[in-house]
Amino acid sequence: MPGAVEALRAMAARGEVVQSVLTGNLRANAELKLGLFGLTGLLDAEVGAYGDDAPERPALVPVARRRAAAAYGTGFDSDSAVLIGDTPRDVRAGLVGGARVIAVASGAYGAAELREAGADAVLADLRDTAAVLRAVWTPGPAARSSG
Repeated sequence: MPGAVEALRAMAARGEVVQSVLTGNLRANAELKLGLFGLTGLLDAEVGAYGDDAPERPALVPVARRRAAAAYGTGFDSDSAVLIGDTPRDVRAGLVGGARVIAVASGAYGAAELREAGADAVLADLRDTAAVLRAVWTPGPAARSSG
C-alpha cells in the first residue's frame, strides 16, 4: 500500500512505539509475505498475533497485547493499542479486542463504511505520513472522555 513503508519507518524512528502484525494468516505465511515486502525489520513479529493463535480476528488483539506487554514490560491498554486496517472486519476486531482503530479507505470499503463500522479515525490512504502519525498519537475515546 502506498505510504505504508514510510509510515512504518516514521513510527519506528520515534522509538516509542511497538509495531507488529495482526492477521488471520498463519504465522509462517505472514512472515513470508512481510519478508517479500521488506517489512520484517520494521515489525516485531514475535509479539504479533496470527491465524494459528485463534480462529476469529477479534480474539487476536488480546493475544498481541499480552505478548507485547510480556516482551516490553508495559501494558498496552485500549488507548495505547492501535490497529490499522482497511475493512469493517478489521474495525470490529480492534473494537472487540480492545484497541483503537485507524481505518484506511484504500480497498473495497469507503470512508463512510469504515466510520459507520466504528473506526476511531479514517484515512483515505497512508501517503500522508504526518496524518498517519497524528491518527496514531491522537487519544482514543476513553482518553478523550476522561479529560
